[in-house]
Amino acid sequence: MSSSSSTAAANAAGDDAAAPGEEGIVVAIRMRPLNSRESESRVWKIRQKHIIQCTTKGWPLREQRVHGRTLFTYDKIFGEFNTTRQVYEQTSQGIVDSVANGLNGTIFAYGQTSSGKTYTMQGSGTLEDGATTAGGTGSPGRGENGGIVHMAACDIFAHIEKEPERMFLVRASFIEIYNEEVRDLLVSGDSKDDATLAIREDMRRGTFVNSKETVVTSMDSLLSVLFAGEKNRSVAATGMNERSSRSHTIFKITVESRIKQTKKNGEGDDEDDSDEEEGEDLLRGDANGNNGAVRISTLNLVDLAGSESVRHTGATGDRQKEGGKINQSLLTLSSVIQSLGENATDVNFRDSKLTRILQPSLSGNARMAVICCATPAEMYLEETRSTLQFAERVKLVTTRAQVNEVMDDLSLIEELTHQLKVAEDDVVRLSEENNRSNEMLTNLQNAKDVLEQRVTILASTLEAAQIAVQELEHQVEVAENDVVRLSEENNR
Repeated sequence: MSSSSSTAAANAAGDDAAAPGEEGIVVAIRMRPLNSRESESRVWKIRQKHIIQCTTKGWPLREQRVHGRTLFTYDKIFGEFNTTRQVYEQTSQGIVDSVANGLNGTIFAYGQTSSGKTYTMQGSGTLEDGATTAGGTGSPGRGENGGIVHMAACDIFAHIEKEPERMFLVRASFIEIYNEEVRDLLVSGDSKDDATLAIREDMRRGTFVNSKETVVTSMDSLLSVLFAGEKNRSVAATGMNERSSRSHTIFKITVESRIKQTKKNGEGDDEDDSDEEEGEDLLRGDANGNNGAVRISTLNLVDLAGSESVRHTGATGDRQKEGGKINQSLLTLSSVIQSLGENATDVNFRDSKLTRILQPSLSGNARMAVICCATPAEMYLEETRSTLQFAERVKLVTTRAQVNEVMDDLSLIEELTHQLKVAEDDVVRLSEENNRSNEMLTNLQNAKDVLEQRVTILASTLEAAQIAVQELEHQVEVAENDVVRLSEENNR
């Protein structure tokens, strides 16, 4: 296989998905309602595009507000009355559309445990529950109560239906990072011993894991892969959450597409043509100059486990160990984000499995959205502040996504043949222009020779005239001398 890329990116999520250039990561804050374990004391308030720390009674703090500590500003803030549908449309829908057009995309939710991350990504309860509660309009991706994964699945296949001229192949994989161990969630039963995966690298594919991939042909089959994988995910009850995620998960959707094959000599061939002739007559491009390259893009939907404080979770034993691993990987993610925002030359992606797997996206070749989930509760004041400060750092990171195109050998030969034909046409055109230039040069040379001859003649004529003038001047001088002599003689 040979690959080529054409630069492309887009502006804000939901805008033109093919606008070229550099863009910032879409950063949004989602402040969830208070739950039954929290008091009614809110110490964070939303004011338009600002999140402000306040007293437990809702009054402003006495001390002056400090940006980045008691005052934060973001373009996209969602309060407790905003739906996941609104969050998706304003942060992620444009990225999903970009993936269908050949750009990589990554969407992840960040925040402390029990802040609403999993609810945002998969809706109420389990992924299957989210699909059920989202089905108010007849489709899991169209309702208000599903998660971002359901809505993204719906939009990917809706986009495919709008491009009948292209052939699409969609594959899905589902992995988790549990205690810094990468596991394949689509491996179950007797094969579970093979579920642990190694992170690999090569020049062509970059950083990757050889996880199981399932070909999906509809939104329902895509969601069924999610449902199957979620059953193997590591979850447990803690003092903050009855169903706490104990691992980070990455659900990857790979979308491949190419222009449908068309006949080289028209579409009116007889039906009884041999298969061999018909096979030879098919092109991987079209009459409009499309080269038949395959677009390959990935959408990573990342549900991060939440940062934990033992004083809130009451975790011991395995739960405490899991929480420590989660916090360490999130700390590494925060450190990597800070380094990228500062344009550091040395970024330690290898310090955790999470950042290493996400390295291709974090390095810039993807459109990204980060949804930071938080609670306004007083008891989690510092945890929410930490989340908001993380979001501030993310705002400084920029990406430059590119359309990823790969050509197989036949398409590459056709593309090179096309380029050769263009080069030959250019040679003929330049040769013709050169011939015309040579003809013009010959004419100019002839004109120059004629002018030089005329100049020579004029110069000779001028020289003869100058000699004649000198002769006349001499004769005048002689005549004047004769006049003077005759006048003297006459006086005598």
